[in-house]
Amino acid sequence: MVFILFFQAHGFILYRTLLPHDILVPALLSVPNNGVHDLAYVLLNGQYKGTLERDKVSGLEMIGWAGDVLDLLVENMGHINFGANVSDFKGLIHNVTLDSFTLSDWFIYPLDIDAAVAHAWPPAVPTRRGTTGPAFYTGTFTTPGINWDTYVKLPGWTKGQLWINGFNLGRFWPARGSQQTLFVPGVLLNSSAPNIVTVLELQAAPEEPIVLFLDRPLFNRTRSFATQEME
Repeated sequence: MVFILFFQAHGFILYRTLLPHDILVPALLSVPNNGVHDLAYVLLNGQYKGTLERDKVSGLEMIGWAGDVLDLLVENMGHINFGANVSDFKGLIHNVTLDSFTLSDWFIYPLDIDAAVAHAWPPAVPTRRGTTGPAFYTGTFTTPGINWDTYVKLPGWTKGQLWINGFNLGRFWPARGSQQTLFVPGVLLNSSAPNIVTVLELQAAPEEPIVLFLDRPLFNRTRSFATQEME
């Protein structure tokens, strides 16, 4: 169930199945042999349960009922292009298990998120504060008569991607660093109409979801260090 089988070179694929039986005592959801390449955001009936991460987090305990919808949103974080791991396949490399039971009957959805955002998706809906798990946030800002180069910082956000006017500026992951800002070329900005910001937050959004535009980049630091400097 790797990305290349679905002609997915980058980004995300959603893997979905149903729990085959009741799980009344917490069972370990895992992909043995380090089989998540590279991160899997786990949801049960749409509720975020945690993240499996290659080389770091191999399992999550969960309970549920037969027929509950289990989603694994798997993210490709980039390919190794040298050494023994040059064949760096992405996706779920091994079977997903609940304790010793192997889950099967997966529905697999390759996602072209860049194309969706470029076509003004998602539509604007009221925001819930402090949302956890994968979710989109959209907003607008204006720069009357100005379209200078700038840098965007995402205070309180956890991990995800950012688009401005449908252009993907890249990933943010402030807890890991080393960059705390993303470069915004001035040519992307519209000085005569509202500019659209789209944020895909994958883990936990701040209570007050905002983005800041700075006149300088913040590099070579983690979130805690950058926060102290900004204060």
